[in-house]
Amino acid sequence: MKKVYILFSVLLSTAFMTNAQNTVVADAGAEYLGYANVFETIANGGAFVFGSGWGVADIKTVVDAANGTVTLQPNYNTYADNPGDPFWIDPATGLGNKTFEGNSFIENNTNLIGSELTFTGGVASNTLDPSYVAVAFIKVFNADFSFVKEVTSPLVAGQDFSITYTNVEPEDTTIQYGYQVVGLNANPENEAALGSIVIMDTVLGTNDFDAATVITYPNPVTSTWNIQAQESITNVSVFNVLGQQVLNVIPASLNYVADMTALNPGVYLASIATTSGSKTVKFIKK
Repeated sequence: MKKVYILFSVLLSTAFMTNAQNTVVADAGAEYLGYANVFETIANGGAFVFGSGWGVADIKTVVDAANGTVTLQPNYNTYADNPGDPFWIDPATGLGNKTFEGNSFIENNTNLIGSELTFTGGVASNTLDPSYVAVAFIKVFNADFSFVKEVTSPLVAGQDFSITYTNVEPEDTTIQYGYQVVGLNANPENEAALGSIVIMDTVLGTNDFDAATVITYPNPVTSTWNIQAQESITNVSVFNVLGQQVLNVIPASLNYVADMTALNPGVYLASIATTSGSKTVKFIKK
């Protein structure tokens, strides 16, 4: 009877055991890798053509560690580097001739293996043409990469994304987390028109302190923008929808009045740091 009781206790403990939980936040300072899967277009049957490692810059992902942003775009280099090649360019229409799946990601095969994982970040802007599909993802592979488990999240402008991988198994050996853009390989002449997605290192909510400790006004902004805090403001960084930093100051005071007259009309994101935390605020410049 004692052996049965011990066995039952072990089984009961195992059944209620929970995996450790890790969280990673979008990080433009990390080492990114690239991988491309290439398919025929839907009109040509949609069959898989090949997959291979790919340079992150050639996928057309821009990792800007200084500004803490990752910018996602459609793929252009296959079109630009192969002028007139019917494999990549449709001779009848002049459009791209392949569906390009560009993956830009951080890879981990050590400390994140064997635990549940949450991946989160903030979407500063999303002007990507709707013919393209873009997601944040966590992918988990076995030892020879013959099997993959994947969870994804859409990337909505002005919102945080958060995805969690829970299907932890002994076969897990490699975790990748990052971003994917899928759509027609494109003519670089259309780069501006097809848009982009800008991911920020931090989530767009508050981090480590109460949102009420920082007040900003007015919104929309015409000329000056007021920032008031209950503790010293240590840094103010403002980004446009392309993820470009247009203002960076160190006020070192409780109140700061930012001159926004030089900014073009549009939507901006301001990352405001104080002595105990930071928050990101979206505002409109008239």
